[in-house]
Amino acid sequence: MKLPMNSELVQFQLNGMQTKREAGYIFPVTMFMSVLMSAFLLHQIESFRLEKLFYHETNQQMELEAMMKYTWDTTLAESLMEGSNPSSVYVFPTGEASVTSKDVGDKKEIMISCSTTEGREYKATILYDMGIQEVIAWYETN
Repeated sequence: MKLPMNSELVQFQLNGMQTKREAGYIFPVTMFMSVLMSAFLLHQIESFRLEKLFYHETNQQMELEAMMKYTWDTTLAESLMEGSNPSSVYVFPTGEASVTSKDVGDKKEIMISCSTTEGREYKATILYDMGIQEVIAWYETN
């Protein structure tokens, strides 16, 4: 049975065939959205990794500074007041600090070296005037 060309069924069939001949847009849009979402996800992962590294480094610096402060306060309170040359090792849960000193006239040159268990180091050389009992210079080397 042949339908006339102006019937609705023929027009529906022709419309369906025309859309099949047209270029599809669903696949390219889906691919673009997938690439866009993947790029966003990778960006977020990298940002998280960098932030984690930053906080780890900051924590290491904070531990070194805390060790340095405790070592200097202890050295100042105990050894310098007595007039002896401080030379000792302090062990902390996160690392250790060593103190060496030598006399340079009426001044003391005190070297403090702190290191964490992960290998980070913080060294300082302090010039301390025994006459006026003040720090003259503090040189840091990280």
